[in-house]
Amino acid sequence: MNTVVCIKQTPSSADVRLDEETKTLVREGVNLVISSLDRRALLEALRLRDEIGGTVSVITMGPPQAESALVECLALGADKAIHLTDRAFAGADTLATARALALALRKLEPDLVMCGMFSIDSETGQVPSEIAEFMNRPQVTSVRKIRPGDSPGTLWVEKETDEGYQHYEVTLPAVISITELVIAGRRPAPEELEAAKGKPLETWSVADLGGDASVFGSSGSPTWVAEIRSAHLARTGTIISPEDPKEAADRIAAYLLENGLFKPRPQRETTQARRSIPSSPDPRRAVWVFAELLEGRLRSVTHELLGTAQELADGLGGEVAVVLVGGPDVASRVPELGASGADTVYVAGDEGLKVYDTERYTSLLSATIQHYQPHVVLIPSTTNGRDLAPRVAARLQIGLTGDCVDLNLDGDGNVAQLKPAFGGNIISPIYSRTTPVMATVRPGMLVARKPDTSVQANVVSLDPSWTGESRVRLLESVVEEGLGATELDDADVVVAVGMGIGGPEGIPVVRELVDVMDGALASTLRVSTAGWLPPQIQLGLTGKAVAPRFYFAVGLSGAANHIIGSRNAEHIVAINSDPEAHIFKSADFGVVGDWAQIVPALTLALQGMKMAAKA
Repeated sequence: MNTVVCIKQTPSSADVRLDEETKTLVREGVNLVISSLDRRALLEALRLRDEIGGTVSVITMGPPQAESALVECLALGADKAIHLTDRAFAGADTLATARALALALRKLEPDLVMCGMFSIDSETGQVPSEIAEFMNRPQVTSVRKIRPGDSPGTLWVEKETDEGYQHYEVTLPAVISITELVIAGRRPAPEELEAAKGKPLETWSVADLGGDASVFGSSGSPTWVAEIRSAHLARTGTIISPEDPKEAADRIAAYLLENGLFKPRPQRETTQARRSIPSSPDPRRAVWVFAELLEGRLRSVTHELLGTAQELADGLGGEVAVVLVGGPDVASRVPELGASGADTVYVAGDEGLKVYDTERYTSLLSATIQHYQPHVVLIPSTTNGRDLAPRVAARLQIGLTGDCVDLNLDGDGNVAQLKPAFGGNIISPIYSRTTPVMATVRPGMLVARKPDTSVQANVVSLDPSWTGESRVRLLESVVEEGLGATELDDADVVVAVGMGIGGPEGIPVVRELVDVMDGALASTLRVSTAGWLPPQIQLGLTGKAVAPRFYFAVGLSGAANHIIGSRNAEHIVAINSDPEAHIFKSADFGVVGDWAQIVPALTLALQGMKMAAKA
């Protein structure tokens, strides 16, 4: 099996700095690293090569200095490296990047293309799906286990989903993106780096790809960045070190109640879910939302997107529409969508659509967009949304902004898509040169409106012939009860545990605190890797990002890669026995002490206060 791994060299998120005068990133002296997920994709490809034979090549697109990343990959064991470098590639967005990589990959004719789920700078995961579409190959993203399939020319893979996992048989050639848990990372030894100098490393330009230079780089990019803004959040940083656990618990409880625990979240009190619809709405100014279902129910992120869709549609003079895809009974969700703000619901209900499938959903959504030509399409930035949206964008040759935290209309009526990057250290308004304007949006970032059950949406049935065929075979789909991943999307309180709790035996104690605050449980990468808690509730660079009112960090150090997932919380409370723990630099209220004594005391204190608040 011949495998090609796509890698990207990026600045370390900890080193990202913004020049406040020029509003550009400071690049001088910034440490460049191979994106950690890409490194693991390479190591997994090497493991498969050693198991079943074949070759492993690596490819990257970047400036001349990116050659050092390829040398490191050769040192880790890759057989060959290809460096796409040309001034014509500069300024490429994800679509232009995927287009160039796909042309190069066609020349290499691999059986398998592997990528990290996303890179640490943009964190959107668009390139793997776009490569798959440009190469007309099946894809499976968010893969955490791979082995040879039972049939010749196939692989068995396990895909991580928001609610559990799925097993697929994938017929090669194919494209796969992997999660961080697929294999342990490592760096090459000095002697391996020396030996890598004798391995082949080729440099390819635009001329070698045989493409028109205008379709690459900034000229071939349908999206552009208006500016770069710092997203630094200041914290109050009150740290206490009481000797008495009860005193510590009382101080934390007082802080929580002072800031609204057990009271409705003010920003969640929204206006009614209707608007002033134009008498003759322009169909070319319509704002669409792709509805996401979980076990037949609408996920809360769908309602959040509908809230913002109404604001955009008001300014554009168009209607709000929803694309609803699922099993035969999916139309039963239409009244709920109408009450939440949808004027029209496009419905595709079929037994073959009951379980999400990349290629079938891509064909259906792409054909629907081409037929009705909306102005904006919003898709949840979930596991499935991140898989689907870039494939649709590549098929339609349009721009896509991933993982947005907000959208609005600027003074000229253009849709500004606000996107964080480098772990949330910066945020930028992104604009599209193509229509529809397409974006994926993080759950929990936008505000749903109060439903108006008196309103009914128009229903349009979609043509079933628009549904394509799938080239992967779903073997098993498992929903893990009580996983808690989807609850993190809109939780008011999130409690995360680190290795400092000592072991899985400490988790029930923390769960009691979670329950008394009606919150959701989360973890660090190391906790998930150790198997104490499922990977779906891991927060951080390679996990989920949340925006609760209160975020509790219990026994975790607060490494930068984890804080990325919780930095948008309104209030961060930390409990750690180490006064030098990094988490205290990111906390509003911190307690230095033994979590095993403080957490039970806090749970007891809050139980009494909760009862008093309800009285």
